[in-house]
Amino acid sequence: MTDNPSRRRGRKDEGQLSVWGPEPEATPTVPATPKRAPRSRRQFAHINPAMADWARMTANITVEAAAKRLRIKVETLLSWETGTGKPSIPQLRRLAKLYHRPMAAFYLPARPRNFTVAKDFRRLPQQPPIAYSTALLFAFRVADYRRDVVLELEPETPPTDFVGSATDDERGEDLAARARVLLGVSLEDQHAWKDHYAALNGWKNALEELGVLVFHFSGVDPREVRGFSLSERVLPVIALNGGDAPNGRIFTLIHEVGHLLLGEGGSCDLAELTHPSGPALPVEVFCNAFAGAVLVPGDALVADPVVARAAAASTWTDEDLDRLATRFRVSREVLLRRLLALGRTSLDFYRQWRASLPTERKQKATGRPGVAVMTVRDVGKPFARLVIDAYRSNTLTGGDVSELLGIRLRHLPAVEARLAGVDMFTGGER
Repeated sequence: MTDNPSRRRGRKDEGQLSVWGPEPEATPTVPATPKRAPRSRRQFAHINPAMADWARMTANITVEAAAKRLRIKVETLLSWETGTGKPSIPQLRRLAKLYHRPMAAFYLPARPRNFTVAKDFRRLPQQPPIAYSTALLFAFRVADYRRDVVLELEPETPPTDFVGSATDDERGEDLAARARVLLGVSLEDQHAWKDHYAALNGWKNALEELGVLVFHFSGVDPREVRGFSLSERVLPVIALNGGDAPNGRIFTLIHEVGHLLLGEGGSCDLAELTHPSGPALPVEVFCNAFAGAVLVPGDALVADPVVARAAAASTWTDEDLDRLATRFRVSREVLLRRLLALGRTSLDFYRQWRASLPTERKQKATGRPGVAVMTVRDVGKPFARLVIDAYRSNTLTGGDVSELLGIRLRHLPAVEARLAGVDMFTGGER
């Protein structure tokens, strides 16, 4: 073997080969990570207990019903309302959704002033007064909130002169004639509307031109309420139940105009003729007669040759009722009630005819309305235009618009086109 010095330096005394180099350093000892105290995964919401109780009470929900919807024990919910317990953030989120309140409301230091529920609302016949549902209370609050938004964006809004302008000596027929002049809807306009939806929009447009905010609400059974109004001098409000039939909404709309003219409210239905033995407030009887006279003017109806020949004992076929109802764009019942008021049929025939009707159901629309159509319907044209104008002038943010109109911003161009009367797909006018 060649005597290689490098090999000699790489050998150890025991004669074993090894790689030559410096001695390896000792591996440092890594200190153990100190254990952290276990942390709860739940983050609790430090809400004001009084606000939890207030939110539930104003939503008209019992403790038992709320606990069942939230899938918690009654004792747990009561602990949130008394301050002995606190909800988690996800539980607070579900609580806010159930009561239709923003989460921030539960942190308020004191209860806000209560919105006084409108006492003018219209129900279906044979429906006794019942406790307001949570959905209806929410509809009241939304209508009041939208009005506040308009007042904030347009603080110089002038009062509406016709609210409360009815005089004690004005009969229903006289007030109806004055209302038609005020609305600016001629018989020619009315007869030209192609269907009941066009008629509903025509009456709505006329009211909005007068400074009335017309909204739609949903999620409320028409048997509970068909509509309500806020008889305010500045920005009066009429809200219609979107679940009702178009003809029913037309009558409710004009009925509420009667309340605005009187400047007072009250619960109302059609019971004074179908159930004359039951109590009926005079103002409700008046507003029903007023609505019929506005929608079907007496002189125009009597001008029809068939109606002109009719007498108090006359009976009517469905064919004749359909023809006349289509002409005035009202329901057959409204038309028959006008014939009764004008002495062209009898109360017995009206009752028999109405008793033979099937249970009232919502008329099914053909096709499915788009987001833009439903948005403009629900919030009304004046409100939608005002919100969009405020957004374009940087007064409102995109989040504000999305919340106020209930849409995503990607639908905004379609809503603007709808307000302009242009079809987004065909480019034609609506």
